[in-house]
This record gives sequence, structure tokens and C-alpha cells, in this order.
Amino acid sequence: MMADNRQEQILTILKEKKSVRILDLSKQLRVSRETVRKDIVEMEEQGLLKKTYGGAVLDEANIETDYERRRAENEREKSKIAERAYQFIEPGDTIYLDYGTSSYALAKKLKNFENLTVVTNSIPIVNVLIHSSGINLIILGGNVRKNEDSLFGTFGLTNAKEIFVDLGFFGCAGVDVNSGVTNYHMGEIEISKVMLHHSKTVILLADETKLGKSALYKTSNLDDLDIIITTDIKEPEMEETFIAHNIECIKTEGTQTDD
Repeated sequence: MMADNRQEQILTILKEKKSVRILDLSKQLRVSRETVRKDIVEMEEQGLLKKTYGGAVLDEANIETDYERRRAENEREKSKIAERAYQFIEPGDTIYLDYGTSSYALAKKLKNFENLTVVTNSIPIVNVLIHSSGINLIILGGNVRKNEDSLFGTFGLTNAKEIFVDLGFFGCAGVDVNSGVTNYHMGEIEISKVMLHHSKTVILLADETKLGKSALYKTSNLDDLDIIITTDIKEPEMEETFIAHNIECIKTEGTQTDD
């Protein structure tokens, strides 16, 4: 079993049990205790868990929460970000909206848009836009990840490889000057990686709570991004790093919304 898949399983077990023992994980995953120890060290460095004597406990401040809960978090900030992102979209465009809650906030603002093609792997976004007469909706398809209402897997990945868009809008679990853009689920990230490279312009939607954080899997390098739309960037050094990577930084503090 590859380390990435093994660590994802450890995280899944931790979410359910809140604490684990190395011995139990070793038996359940059929790997050595030393392998599990190394995984736990790596995962602690990423802020996903905390080591304990002989095991680990969940670091609940840094794990992915269920979609409905995340959608309600920082809702006003996401609306501001979506309002600014909306301004980049023009009639006739083809855009990609990923499975994140910031992309969902943008989808809500697109319901009455005319002459737009939207590609997505998000079931909630499909539900928002499915009855919009001015939108041509393309669903990548694949396996359903139930706690995220998103689609992933070989079928969706194959379809993504055949699609190219004008604008790609992506959320994240974290964006950091060292680790780049990161998320939690490998299957969804594989689709995001393809669509990142198939987007003429890549726009990251990330409120300030995501800045300086890292999750389990890398989605992209900073060099892959064209624009970051966020609420604010508190650390000047971080903004300077973004600019050094030729990323346009748009901060929405003070932006008026129609909500």
C-alpha cells in the first residue's frame, strides 16, 4: 500500500475513533509498526494529528469537516470572494468549478447567467445550476464521495483529460508558501490537477483562514496559480511570495455584496 493511501486510511480511522494505537494500526493496515510510526510523524508535521505515547489522537482543528458544515463556515466571506470571482466571467466562457464550498458560493451567483458552460465534479453545484436555462452544464461523472457530495475516480478523470476551459476556479484546505495548495482527498485532487493544467486562467478561492495552512495532499505549486482571491492577507511576507510567483492577489475586505 502506498504511503498516501495508508495515511488517508489512518485519517479515516482517526475521524471515527478519535484516537488510535500504533499496534492496532499495524495489524489493521498489515504493515510494520515502524511504518505506522513514520506515517504518524509525517501526519503530525502536516497538522493532521498529534502523537501520543504508543499512538495518536485527532487534531480536530486541522481535519476536513463534512461538506454541509464547511459550507456554513465563513459564509459571508465566501460570498464576497464569489462576488469578486464572478467579475472575471464573461458570456461565452467555459469554466470549471471544483467541489469546494467557495466554488459552491460562486455557483449560486451564476444561476441567472446567460451563455455559459460550467464543468464540475460537485453534486451540490449541479443541483444549483441544473435548471438554469442559460447554462450548459457538464458533469465529469465518477464515483460519489458521500460526505462531500463530489465525484472522483477513473471515469471522471478520463473525462477531465478531454476538457479544456477558459477559467478554472479552485478551493483548497490550505495554501502555504512552502507546501503550495493542498487538500484532503487524493481522488478529487487528481481531477483538480488535470483541470488546473487545462485552464487558461487558474483562480484560487481561499478565505484568509486557509492561508498558511497545509493539508494531506498537494494539489498544485504556487507557480500553477494566476490569481488568488481571498478576504485578506495578514502576513506581508506571504503576499510578497505570492507576487514573486506572478500571482495576482485580490483581497475582498470592504467589497460590497448583494447578499
